[in-house]
Amino acid sequence: MTDKEKQSGKSTEGMLDYNENSSAQLQLVRLLSPLVRELVHSMDAPCAEFKIVDYGCGPGVNSIEMVKPAIEACLEKFSDTPIVVCHSDQVGNDWNTLFELVSGSDGYAHIAKGIRTEAAIGSFYDQVTSSETVSIGTCIFASHWLSQGIQLDSAGTVWFADLLSDARRIVDRIAQKDWTQFLLQRALEIRAGGFLVVGTLGSVPDTSEKNGIAASGRGIYRAIYVVAQTMAEDGLISSESLESFLFSLWFMTEAEARHTLVKNPELKTAFEIYRISVEPSPTKASDIFEDHIQEPGTYAEKYVGYIRAFGDSTLRTHLFGSNSVNSEHLDQLMTEFYNRLAHLYESETNKYACEVWHLVVVLRRK
Repeated sequence: MTDKEKQSGKSTEGMLDYNENSSAQLQLVRLLSPLVRELVHSMDAPCAEFKIVDYGCGPGVNSIEMVKPAIEACLEKFSDTPIVVCHSDQVGNDWNTLFELVSGSDGYAHIAKGIRTEAAIGSFYDQVTSSETVSIGTCIFASHWLSQGIQLDSAGTVWFADLLSDARRIVDRIAQKDWTQFLLQRALEIRAGGFLVVGTLGSVPDTSEKNGIAASGRGIYRAIYVVAQTMAEDGLISSESLESFLFSLWFMTEAEARHTLVKNPELKTAFEIYRISVEPSPTKASDIFEDHIQEPGTYAEKYVGYIRAFGDSTLRTHLFGSNSVNSEHLDQLMTEFYNRLAHLYESETNKYACEVWHLVVVLRRK
């Protein structure tokens, strides 16, 4: 890689107010809950304990709701089997909040006595738990984040779907390598007969788009660019920093998700494909906050909160941080950015709506 493609820190650390602004994620969790129950009921009893791992757990709410149906189904099918729940994420995750929620009124600790809770701290692009011990692994709204921060010539956009030529090919290679690595690590960890359930944002073919795909959330990433561009035009940040800034993520099409599983010999041997699909969200597919469209102020507030939840750490670290002289100046830049973003959504409303297509990958370990 050239200097312009240098790697930096992880993009998912330090997510802000995530539990309060993750309704889209929680919707997918609830959609997948019946499937998780079905999968657990189809399994043979484990030799020692029933281990559930949620990869990329985040601060807690969605992770807890994702493992609950697996716990409940295990109690129904294997009533005497010890249950272990492992939450996996990076060191910068809000672990205190997570474990407070586990033991809280809406947590799972009270469902049955003796449920053991663990944390696996590290990247899910590495092995995070013992080999052949996981009965069911889940990964919700996390696998689209790449293993590394990326800086490269990306003038005109802040995300993968609008990249062109060499820039797009560079990020495409990283995304495919990461997806392969993620699956190879899970192949080591999941026991024979166990399942991996991945639910995240996806892309669909669309000939009207410059790269022939429509990717989930295209409106919000274009809104981020529009606002950042106005700040560059006003001299608040440099144009050079914006032209090299990119969110390090990739939302796969069904074909991209399937390709690695079919072409990689190790993965083809390890996994049986139970399901791979990309489908529009069954509700609010064209605008996740459409219920508030008649209230522009609330509509803008919802979008700003959602973008802050997943994007604040990336924006601070990889865009605005390089344009600030100290922490106070950085906070001022972030405040200005969010104020302008709110104004954009208040005035333009659904021009920059977040559309959602769900990518669901379900694999059975042979």
